[in-house]
Amino acid sequence: MTRFLPLFISLTFGQSISLVTLDSGVESSFRGLSVVNQKVVWVSGTGGTVLRTIDGGKNWENISVPNMEKIDFRDVEGFNKNTAIVMGVASPARFYKTTDGGQNWKLVHFDDRAGVFFDGMSFWNKNDGIAFSDPVDGQHLLIRTTDEGDTWHEIPKEGFPHKLNPEFGFAASGTGIPVQGRKTVWLGMGGVKSRVFKSEDGGMNWSVAETPVVHGGQSTGIYSVAFKNKKVGISVGGDYTNQSIKNTMAYSNDGGATWHLPEKQTHEYRECVAHYRGNIFFAVGPSGFDMTTDNGKNWHPHYWEVNNLTAVAFAKRSNVGFAVGKGGQIYEIKVNH
Repeated sequence: MTRFLPLFISLTFGQSISLVTLDSGVESSFRGLSVVNQKVVWVSGTGGTVLRTIDGGKNWENISVPNMEKIDFRDVEGFNKNTAIVMGVASPARFYKTTDGGQNWKLVHFDDRAGVFFDGMSFWNKNDGIAFSDPVDGQHLLIRTTDEGDTWHEIPKEGFPHKLNPEFGFAASGTGIPVQGRKTVWLGMGGVKSRVFKSEDGGMNWSVAETPVVHGGQSTGIYSVAFKNKKVGISVGGDYTNQSIKNTMAYSNDGGATWHLPEKQTHEYRECVAHYRGNIFFAVGPSGFDMTTDNGKNWHPHYWEVNNLTAVAFAKRSNVGFAVGKGGQIYEIKVNH
C-alpha cells in the first residue's frame, strides 16, 4: 500500500517535489540505502534486515541474512537486481554478499578486533570498493576490494594523516565515504575537529582539510559527505545528542580543499546528504528534509511532517529518489518537471 503525502514543494523553473509513503512490511530501523535505478533499490537495517524492490517500491521482498537478527546492517551497496553487499557494524564486523537476489548470502569479510565499527563503504565500479571503520589500536582503519567485494584487504596506514584524539567516523547512513571517477574518495570525520580527508589514488595517500561543521565533542562532527563532481561537495552532520545544534553543514567548491558555512542553513542535525542533479542537494535527519538549489550556499527547511529519517539517495539521470528511516519507513521522492 502506498499513499501520497499532501504537500508539494515548489522548486525553481516550475518544478515541484512529491513524496510517496511506501510499505516496507517491517518495523526495522533502516540506515542502508542503495538506489541502483528507478526500479531496483536495496535497503538494510537492524535485525539483520535486507529488503529489495525491483518494481520501484511497489513491492518489497524481505531477503534478510539468515541468523543475523542481532546484526545492524548500516550500509548496503547494490550493483544490480541480483548482486549486493551489506555492511554489519560493531565487533565482530561482518560483510555479506549475494549474487542471486538475496536467496543466498556469503560472508566476505570478518573482523573481530576490539574497537572495530565500520561506518560506511562505497564502490567506484563493480570491482573496486573501499570501506572505513572507527579507529583500531589508535589508528584509522580502511579496507579495499578489487574483486567485486569477494575479498577485502587493509590499506597501509603510512599514507594516512595523523589521527587526532578523539577522531572517528559515524555510521549514520554509510555515506561518509563518497567516491568519484576511478580513484577519488573523500572521508568525513568528527571528534575534536570536523575534518574531510581526500585521496586521489584509491585510498593509499590522503590530504586533510578542516571544516566549520560543529565539532569538539564525543558525538559531534561530519556524518555524511556528497560530491556532485570532483569539485563541488557538501558535508553535513552535527550532534545526535543535541539535534538543534548550530553549524551542521558546509560546502566546498574546490574538491574539499576548503570548506565554507552556508549563508543560510537550518541548524538541524543531519545524517545524510545526497546530490539530485544540477545544483540541487537533499539532506535528511530526525526532523525531516532540507534542500539546497545552489550547491549548499542556502538551505531550505523540511516541508513534510516526516521524522526520524536516516538516508536519501537518487537514481542517476532520473527524477526519482528514495528516503528511509526508523520504524520501517521508506519513501519515494519524485521531482516533477
